[in-house]
Amino acid sequence: MTSSKNLIQAAAGVGGGFYPYAVDYSVRFNAGDSPYLYRTLSGSISTWTLSFWIKRGVITSSSYQYLWSCATSGSDDGLAIASTAGSTPDGMYLFNNSGGLIQYTDGVQRDPSAFMHIVLSVNAGTATVYKNNVVIGSSFSINTLATTSNAFTLGAYRSGGTPTFFTDGYMAEVAFIDGSALTPSSFGEDKNGIWVPKDLSGLTFGTDGFWLDFADSSNLGNDVSGNNNDFTSSGLTSSDQVPDTPTNNFCTFNPLAVSTNSSGQATLADGNLVATMPALYGGNATGTFAIPSSGKWYFEVTVNAIPNSSFAVGLWAYTAAEDFAVQGTGVHYYSTGNKYVDGSSTTYGASFTTNDVIGVAIDVDASTVTFYKNNSSQGSISYNVAGFFPVISDVTNASGEKGTADFGQLGFTYTPPTGYLALCTANLPEPTIGPNSDTTSDEHFDTVLWTATGSTQNITGLEFQPDFVWMKDRDNATQSHWLFDVIRGAGQLLYSNLTNVEANFPYILSSFNTDGFTTNSNANTGDDFVAWNWKGNGSGVTNTDGSITSTVSANQDAGISIVTYTGNATANATIGHGLGVTPQFFMVKSRSSTGGWWTYHVSVGKDAYLDLSSTAASASSANYWGSTGTTSTTLQINGGGGVNNSGSTYVAYCFAEIESFSSFGTYTGNGSTDGPFVYTGFRPAFVMVKRTNSTSNWLIQNSKALGYNPSNSELYANLINAESTADRADFLSNGFKPRINSSENNTSGSTYIYMAFAENPFKYSNAR
Repeated sequence: MTSSKNLIQAAAGVGGGFYPYAVDYSVRFNAGDSPYLYRTLSGSISTWTLSFWIKRGVITSSSYQYLWSCATSGSDDGLAIASTAGSTPDGMYLFNNSGGLIQYTDGVQRDPSAFMHIVLSVNAGTATVYKNNVVIGSSFSINTLATTSNAFTLGAYRSGGTPTFFTDGYMAEVAFIDGSALTPSSFGEDKNGIWVPKDLSGLTFGTDGFWLDFADSSNLGNDVSGNNNDFTSSGLTSSDQVPDTPTNNFCTFNPLAVSTNSSGQATLADGNLVATMPALYGGNATGTFAIPSSGKWYFEVTVNAIPNSSFAVGLWAYTAAEDFAVQGTGVHYYSTGNKYVDGSSTTYGASFTTNDVIGVAIDVDASTVTFYKNNSSQGSISYNVAGFFPVISDVTNASGEKGTADFGQLGFTYTPPTGYLALCTANLPEPTIGPNSDTTSDEHFDTVLWTATGSTQNITGLEFQPDFVWMKDRDNATQSHWLFDVIRGAGQLLYSNLTNVEANFPYILSSFNTDGFTTNSNANTGDDFVAWNWKGNGSGVTNTDGSITSTVSANQDAGISIVTYTGNATANATIGHGLGVTPQFFMVKSRSSTGGWWTYHVSVGKDAYLDLSSTAASASSANYWGSTGTTSTTLQINGGGGVNNSGSTYVAYCFAEIESFSSFGTYTGNGSTDGPFVYTGFRPAFVMVKRTNSTSNWLIQNSKALGYNPSNSELYANLINAESTADRADFLSNGFKPRINSSENNTSGSTYIYMAFAENPFKYSNAR
């Protein structure tokens, strides 16, 4: 077998130097193996701290998954995630059954694609629970940890010595402090907006304290704190030591993106690396990583079971509009020896069966994919799979197809071709905008929240001077959205929910400042406000790239541009936008006459339009975006149609997609609380969604209004409504997922477009 560590080190310099302390190993808990670690305490403890990092495995479970427990015949305490219990499925629960208590923390914990840091800090029986340095539960009552045989357990609940309620996933850097109630800052630190692990060697652990780093595969319970408070393991083997950690996160199958119908869905196990298909024609298990836009990548799938010769390995675009991989967009190697390319089957190579190892080598720069059977090349296929996902798929209506994926964390069976790397975050290309780059996401887009005082307020906290500010009173159901930008000038107001002409209201926004703006909304004293802020490039410059001269404030690094122009009623007129790349989304509003917010989205195309101020579906029209369309230098517009009336003045807000910072795409709703997973390549800070095949509102959600999943604080761009919590979605480390059946974001069979901006790129994101 090949060491995955060698493949990680082959990418030296990629993202190097970001983490001040590297975590090398985690232990993989597979609930099906009944795994846990346990030891006996030497005495009763009432003040203590437990810290660990965890990446969830299987999401769906019949009951609780205990991360930690300490049980006796008279009392049992524990920290667990529950999929079906209580009022918040997949919430975190702190148990203190001697008092009959089940204490719920805030939010849910159902992001399986990255690690999160959990700290349980107990001071004389009063507990505080933290997630990624944020309090998610406090003033909880908990028992004193008592001395009893095999009482202190990781990964299961043990009452009277009988283990049950096993956890599923990866656990790293487990530390227990005896005698001190510490905060997360003892175990981690903030680096450029990312919560990262600290070296724990300087901590005082106390008599029963321990530190499990899982570096010894032959003794996974080895305590490296110096106390030698070693744990005994059960249901774990040396192969459960893996290099999948908070500082180097590996691809797995994604339980949020598996096929499902009345027959069931693919089931995952062994840290989401083993997938078994149900009796489901076209069942799929899809990876958590998209193939990067450059480089050479390799993964393997071992065939465990293959009834009816029905098994495919490959890469697909993963869109909810396509039912399963082999009939969707992508390239696949089928067990008969055929290949599927964009759903079309032709001869390719040798057939394969149980126990065969299928290697997949992707050269993104050369646009080739090569499949290997037991290290024998089946030939190169010309195909550009950048942005596609690893997948295994059932090709017929069989059941029981089973495969084990290895993205590098298990140590490949065969040596990959020279220069090909494992799919892990250490190997991902460095984002141009990110915590290890020249600028971070919050230096180009950020959300600010504040409460109106009735007097002039300097709203601060931004890392840039905002050039486009979109604000809304969150509490007021009679107040419009207010949009300002530096080209039109402070106080020059437009409303996203109205067709009104531009108005002058300097008391709402009187100046753009270096770290925010100045406002005085004295009619709304005590109300909570939100503002979404984008960085352009100052007050604007003249642009003559188009047939109409424009004024442009363009931030090319982040794909953000503010454009003003005067219409000339000429067909196929062009307007310079200054981005240097083709925008995927823009919205145009007349400043001098009433009219809608005519909106373009790349997924709808140049022959149709949407209206930001309306619930209307997308409409076909040749009156808006011209005959040849938008380019890397200009927007194209037709005469009239609300975007080019003679003598009218206009503003356009334009956005181009920047990898790991912004995403503009489409998905199909499924009408379920288990909505479609939408991959963005980052943890979102802002998402706006619109149904295009029928009427609906423009739904806006951001990561700050609530602070945890579901991200259910929402507003509507076309409505005056106050903030509500009806249409819930999870913001995840690599995308978002609707969690309700709603016309705004998840009606079954409906098509939706979205625009999203990043909080952090997936390369560095923690689970939310």
